[in-house]
Amino acid sequence: MAHTTIDSQMMTLARLISRLNADHDPDAMLQIVCDETAHILGVTGVVAGAYDEQRRMIRYVATCGCDLPSVADLIPPPASPASPTPHRVSSSRGSAAIVIGLWRDEQPVGALGIVLPDSQSGLADAEWGLLSILADLTTQAVINAIRLESARSRAADLEAINTLGRALAETLDLDRIYELLYEVALQLLPDVAGAIFTLFDAETQQMTCTFAVLDGERIDPSEFPPLTLAPMGVGLQSNVIHTRQPFIVGSLEEVYEHANHAFLVGEPGDTTESLLFVPMIARERVVGVLQVQSFSTGSYSMAHATMLGMAANVAAVAIENARLVTDLKHSNLELRHAYNRTLEGWSHALDLRDEETRGHSQRVTDLAVRLAQAVGMSEEQVGYVRWGALLHDIGKMGVPDAVLLKPGKLDDNEWQLMRMHPVYAYNLLEPIEFLHLALDIPYCHHEKWDGSGYPRGLRGEEIPMAARLFAVVDIWDALCSDRPYRSAWPVEKVRAHLESLAGSHLDPAAVEIFFRVIDQSPSPDDPPGG
Repeated sequence: MAHTTIDSQMMTLARLISRLNADHDPDAMLQIVCDETAHILGVTGVVAGAYDEQRRMIRYVATCGCDLPSVADLIPPPASPASPTPHRVSSSRGSAAIVIGLWRDEQPVGALGIVLPDSQSGLADAEWGLLSILADLTTQAVINAIRLESARSRAADLEAINTLGRALAETLDLDRIYELLYEVALQLLPDVAGAIFTLFDAETQQMTCTFAVLDGERIDPSEFPPLTLAPMGVGLQSNVIHTRQPFIVGSLEEVYEHANHAFLVGEPGDTTESLLFVPMIARERVVGVLQVQSFSTGSYSMAHATMLGMAANVAAVAIENARLVTDLKHSNLELRHAYNRTLEGWSHALDLRDEETRGHSQRVTDLAVRLAQAVGMSEEQVGYVRWGALLHDIGKMGVPDAVLLKPGKLDDNEWQLMRMHPVYAYNLLEPIEFLHLALDIPYCHHEKWDGSGYPRGLRGEEIPMAARLFAVVDIWDALCSDRPYRSAWPVEKVRAHLESLAGSHLDPAAVEIFFRVIDQSPSPDDPPGG
């Protein structure tokens, strides 16, 4: 082995220290060590590796003066780190190497190997000392690089989780929530071949697959039948739900041990060798389990479980919020259907009382809804128009039968009573909170554009839009229908009459909209020609 001078060695060590203090990742750091070690000791070849905690083995990544395959039988077996003191190893071919383990606090960091020339049996005492110094410098440099890389990785992971939280705050779509969580899992973890999201129903004790993906391709969740929560110790997803803790499977044997009680994705011939399960917890309750899998051994660590668990919990809150909103919408829909049936019953009761107007309420309601949609009212506003139209004459329940059912014309006193029915409607409906926004039509549909209507004498746009539209519909249906005291008017006569009322009794814009709607898309219930 060639010997360098003390001064040269010291200069090389100084250069090595300077280079190791620069910003490098662990692999680059080990390559620097290989290059400088070969220079300072003048050896045939150098190989260096870092300890892989996930796979519990030395991962050799850097060489100088040789290639890894040629020295594979000279370096320590991958199942255990090298000895913390330098020792000589020999190959079956007669070659030899000096290997020193890199340790810190009884924990393996890596290994450094020196390939000796065939004519060299060992190192001089001074060279052993240099090798020990190099090993100490390398150990600290690798630890620093790993810490720096870990800090950067953690910062990037936390930013990915924060970004996930912001994205989830903008959606209530469960499928989109699953997609966003999967995308973050790909950022946080290595070797993700597939993923399965399972939701847990505590009431039924069932676990249901809601999202599955393999190599980026979605899989129909219905391919996975629901699983019943198994006792503690039986089933991977079940264990995670019972313990509320992550679970890591790092070998093929462990996968097979639990395969009958777990969801797995894969094609024929695929061999799942690593699994990571984390609970999805929201409001102190396990919502489900997030599972990722790899076709490589030992892919996941507790550090991965910690980060993925944080992302899973963020998503769990979003999932719970989405489900609560969905349930609330469903409840509101059922309640709205109940309201509709109730109000239709009230309207039918009024029709039964006044035989002359049977069917009138439903016809005008259908037309009023069409006009409300034509002017661009929201779905909610159209709903209130529907309720208001159904109840437009509900106030007549307070009008005496002698007046309401009188076959002839009403006298002045009787007209005064009849004109009270919008007020009766208001007094009846106003205490019912859910009908507040439906009061415009029952209370105001007898107001007139010129201010001559009743009960309040509103003028022009003081009259609510819904009432102005409905006034046109009400007159149209009344004149187009047979009554005991007269026959239905011809459609053209009714059209001419409505046009004559535009600007006095009726809002001209409402009349125009009405004719446009019935001319463009007549309803089956509209009179012929209407």
